Amino acid sequence: MVATRILLVDDFVQWRLAMRSILEAVPGFRIIGEASNGLEAIEKAATLRPDIVLLDIGMPILNGIEAARRIRRVSPQSKMIFLTQEQDSDVRAAALAVGATAYLLKSTAVGELRPAIDAALQRGYQPQVPNLLPLASSYGG
Repeated sequence: MVATRILLVDDFVQWRLAMRSILEAVPGFRIIGEASNGLEAIEKAATLRPDIVLLDIGMPILNGIEAARRIRRVSPQSKMIFLTQEQDSDVRAAALAVGATAYLLKSTAVGELRPAIDAALQRGYQPQVPNLLPLASSYGG
């Protein structure tokens, strides 16, 4: 079985450590890199070409939405899943508009993350926001 290659992007190191621990316990998931800001995420995505990019929105240097927009250009096959505390519907819509396949709240992410990753890998990238909204709403969006 080929492992799903994941890039973790969050400025809070303890959150990244917790997510790494959770995801590495899942057979078939492999953390291939971490980034602490949006600019670093773009550089790592260009080099590592992850299957999945798990990223926060509120980060220093470059926010997650702009980072996702740029990652889409350098690693178009990567699926974006936002893990955030941001509950604002306009922010969620902006995240989906840049091609996110899921938008999860950190408070509920542990139980929803694996199904979101599985769905992202099965669905593929769909740029039409209306097609993504049912997936987002079913995963805490």
